[in-house]
Parts: sequence; structure tokens; C-alpha cells
Amino acid sequence: MIDYVMYRSTDKVEVVSKKVIFSYLAVVAELSPVCKSDKRIDRTKMISTMKNVKVLLLCLLMSVSFYACKDDDMGDLLPPDVDFNYTPAAPIEGQEILFYADPTEGSGEIAEWSWDFGDGEGSTSEKRNPYHTFASAGTYQVTLKVRNAAGTTYDITKSVEVAPPPKEFIANVVWAFSNNAAVSKINEGSSAPVIGDDGTIYYVEGNVNGGLNGNAVAVTDQGTNAQLKWATELDSYIANAPSIGPDGNIYINTWSNSKMVYKLNSADGSEMWSGSGRGVSNNTPAVDAQGNIYHGSRFQSQDGGAYSWNSGGEKRWEIVGVGAFYAAPVLSRDGQTVYFLNTSEGKLWAINTADGTKKWSESVGTGSGTHGSSLSMDRDGTIYYTTNVHVVAITDGGERGSVKWSAEVAGAAQSGIVIGPNGHLYTGGGAGLVSLNPNDGSVNWTYSLTTNESVPAVDVNGNVYIGTAEGKLAVINPDGQLLKEIELGNGVVNSPTITADGTVYVEALDGAVIKLYKIAVEESGLADSPWPMKGQNVKNTGRAE
Repeated sequence: MIDYVMYRSTDKVEVVSKKVIFSYLAVVAELSPVCKSDKRIDRTKMISTMKNVKVLLLCLLMSVSFYACKDDDMGDLLPPDVDFNYTPAAPIEGQEILFYADPTEGSGEIAEWSWDFGDGEGSTSEKRNPYHTFASAGTYQVTLKVRNAAGTTYDITKSVEVAPPPKEFIANVVWAFSNNAAVSKINEGSSAPVIGDDGTIYYVEGNVNGGLNGNAVAVTDQGTNAQLKWATELDSYIANAPSIGPDGNIYINTWSNSKMVYKLNSADGSEMWSGSGRGVSNNTPAVDAQGNIYHGSRFQSQDGGAYSWNSGGEKRWEIVGVGAFYAAPVLSRDGQTVYFLNTSEGKLWAINTADGTKKWSESVGTGSGTHGSSLSMDRDGTIYYTTNVHVVAITDGGERGSVKWSAEVAGAAQSGIVIGPNGHLYTGGGAGLVSLNPNDGSVNWTYSLTTNESVPAVDVNGNVYIGTAEGKLAVINPDGQLLKEIELGNGVVNSPTITADGTVYVEALDGAVIKLYKIAVEESGLADSPWPMKGQNVKNTGRAE
């Protein structure tokens, strides 16, 4: 066996035969005494020795060159190592998938690539980055085997889950109903229909032409059409949605300078009582299990603040002179705390429901905006609210609140946060429908559309429904892809309400009137999530469950 030594030449370590080096040194040693001697040099011997040196030098250079080349090729002899991935990450049957592979750090040069996709004989490829299509859903063991020039192999196997194709999304308008009251403005306050235990649908006509008074409207769903049950004109403009108490009757706020809140008889729409005070804007009353209600006022003067009334119309408490409370409040699961957004301060307030005492307030900081639509709550008690520029997550620590995260989402104040079955958050913003990660508020995706005054709603399949400003109800799947756009009138479409069987009710502006639409959706239902739509449920109680 030949021994080798290494020496460094420039930035390479060269491998040279010891025999060549020793031979070269021997010749040099032989020549050295001759050169150093003062005696006459034997010319013949000198020439012979020099010839030997030349030959050895040539051999040495050839050896260095040869072994330097061998060093460059050593990567061919190192064992191979590889990893692979594929896209899309969640493939479906019949979809072309790109498999792509890369040598890992320290791997030798790979000369051959061999794929086995695990779905039948001959399902292979010799390309480094092949495409493959699985004909049916299932779990497949995909193996990549690689080989270097010396014949050394390495293989890696991964399971690939292939899903069946998504079901066709089928949704159709069943009927459209109008009370035929001409309106001068859209239904503001992210208005949404509410549904009683007997199936009656209640909604509003916000601003009626010829005056500022709005109407509360009740209709009976007769299957393929709707019939008016009653319509009640209230004292002022309505800029929010109704809610339903435990006794089945209706609560609604108005902009009135004397009657800020009404309780209407669900049977005939007659006024049961009204509460005095001025100026409720986007506040849909939250209702606790005992029938007590909670709402705010938009005024920043002495009349601005938060209010609570019992089911009989007696004022339980009020907090006034502290600024405007635009957004609809949310009640904790145990009913002991109600959360309000003070839009004058840009702070979330936690208030004891029993007596109206303040537990704490927490600020999101400057630039919080002056509007808000609807608060909501996650299963762990995290409170979400929206402003002109932010979506904010607040944690109630008992004695104080703390900001869990704050994300910039321009225009979210015209919407509100809802939660899908996968835990993701959805809101309407200036850029469109936005999906957020509940852990840190990072954006998962944005679907571009123009929305105004619409809180999204989520169905059991994770599909998100949101109204647009161009008369459409858009349905987006959990991955941010459009499933369908349903034409509804020619103006703003408000917040949809989804029932247990998947039926969707939603208000929209069509010309000069507000219309209520019923949309039948096949194989659907309301999402099983902590807050799937505005007000949490079809009664819009704003209470965590």
C-alpha cells in the first residue's frame, strides 16, 4: 500500500506520494556536497545528477497535480445525504404536486436521484425535482433514494397526506324581502338580523327618507318566501342591530335625544318600555342570563358612558362623563364582567356587572382611533376589539388587564373579530377580509375586497362570509380562496347571521330600500367556535358561552 502525506499549497491540502518526496530529497542530498565542494566538479556526474533532479521534479509536479485532482473529487466519494419537501403542503387528489430535494450539509456529490411515490407500480421518477399527481386521496409513503459516483446510497421516506377534493360549495338565494320603506343611508353599525326561538327574523331599516326615524321590522320565514309580521317606527335613527332577551322580546338602541334604548314586544312590535338618555351609536345591547342589558353612548359629553337596565326598564347603573363608548360590549362567560371600549381614551374597560364599578382599564396606546363596532371573546377569556387602525387582544388578569398583542389592521373599526373552528381570527379591514393568528396577531392571509359595516360570520366548514360594499356576499374558504360571490342588491351588504342548519340571513341595500335575504347553503351550519359571528349567536346577546 502506498503511503501519502499532505502539505498546504495556497488554500488546498495536497496529497503527495512519500516515495516521490523521498526520492527528490535523496537526489538533492547527493547533489548538495558536489555544489559545496571547492574541488573541481565531475562534469559527467553533475550532468547525470541534474538529469535525475529534473526527472524527479517532473514526477513530483505530476504527483502533486494528480493528488490535487483526487482531492477535488473527494466529494464524489463522501456518502450522500438528502432531504425533500413538496408543495402544496396540503395536496388534494388530482392536484399536481412538486417534489423538491436538496443535499444536506456535509453530503457528498449526488450522481443519481430515484423517486418512488408509493401509489402503484411504475410510479417513479429519476428527476431531482419531479412533479407527480395522486389519483385518489390517501396516505402515501414517498421514498427518495440517492447514489453517489462510488455507488454509496442513501434513502429517505415521508408520509404524504392527500385529501379528497373539496365539496362543491352550493349556496342560493331563496327569497328577498323588503318593507318598502325608502332609506337615505345604509344600515350602519354592522347591522345583523336576529332570530327568535319561533324562527321570526328581526332586523332594522336605519334611516328612512322624510325623517331620521328608523324602523324595527319582524318577518316570518315561510320557506320559499317571507311575510311581514310587524314594523315599528322608533324615535330616531338606528345605527346598530337588535338583540333578544331571555323572554324573547327585542332590545334596540337609537340615536334619540330622549330615548336611547327600547324594549319591543316580539309578538306585535309594541313598545314595552324605553330608557331615557341620548345618543347610542354602534351599540347593540348585550344581554345576560337574567335579562339585564348593557350598552354605551356615543356622546363624549356628560351623556357619554355605559349603562345597564333590568328587563323591566329600571336603570341599574350608569357611568357617565368619561367619553364615548361606541362599540357593542361583550359579557364574560360567568356574567360577572362586562367589557366596553372607551373610544375617547382608546382603552378597554372591565366593569362589574352587579354594580357598575370599574375593575380596570387598559390602553392600546396612541392612534387607537375613535370608532369601533363589536367586541368579542375567545374561549380562554381573551377580549378582542377593533379600532380605526388596530386589532387588539386583551387578557383579563383579575385586578388589571394587559395587552396580549396589538396588530395594525387599517379600517377594522367598521367590522369586528370573529373566530373560526380552527381558532383563526377574521375581520374586515381596509384591505379586505383579514385572517389573523390568535397567538400573536400576525396576518395569515388577506383576501382583497371592499367591505363596510360588515362583521364576518364563519360556518362549520371554516368558510367565512362577509358583505361587500358592492352588493355581494363573499364566501372565502379557510385558506383565503374565494368560493362564491352572491349578488345581493347594489349597495352595502351588512353582517350575516348563520343558523344551525347553515341558512344565512343578511341585510343589503338595494336601490332606495333595505332588503332582507335568505340564502340556503348545502351541507353547512354555524361554526363550533367561541365567537362565530356578530354578537356570538343568533340572538346577538354578546355573551361568551
